[in-house]
Amino acid sequence: MKSANKTKNELLDELETLREQVSELERHERNSRQMLGNYGGVTGRCFPQMADIHEAIYVVFDRKFEFANDRFAELFGVSSEEACSSNFDPMTLIAPESRRFIQEQYREGCNGTFTTKQLNYTGLSKDGLKIECETFLMFIPYKWGVAIQGMLHSISSVSRKIDDALQKRQNNSPVGLNAIPA
Repeated sequence: MKSANKTKNELLDELETLREQVSELERHERNSRQMLGNYGGVTGRCFPQMADIHEAIYVVFDRKFEFANDRFAELFGVSSEEACSSNFDPMTLIAPESRRFIQEQYREGCNGTFTTKQLNYTGLSKDGLKIECETFLMFIPYKWGVAIQGMLHSISSVSRKIDDALQKRQNNSPVGLNAIPA
């Protein structure tokens, strides 16, 4: 029925119904904001081991970061808040020579229903330093599209740890050899 054909009482009733609906939507919005505000506390309680994880963990949805942990921020030189802001482009953290490869992997992953991938690429810190990255991705159907949950680490940091361990082992070897009787 068109508004022109409605009586004054019908229009007033409709207006009252709309006001109630707006009030309910505002209440839901307040509750949603409160839940989002508590998310950090919930994450800390539910995932206390997150502080012990050495990998950079992130979630990408709709070509934007939904989540980036402290290790991710440290590795790329951006704060978690900056990375997750609506005007931040995740492709800025990928070196130009790896962008096409990453875009292809993104398209392939988004076409599947649920898939995992492990890949290497060159990342780029906010300061412009190249970072050789190894990442494990999970493409998960989410909301109206596909979310990507990733764990990555710098290959150079892993290589440095291996080199340090080998150096320590070599330094301990002469002591062991000198202890063996001739």
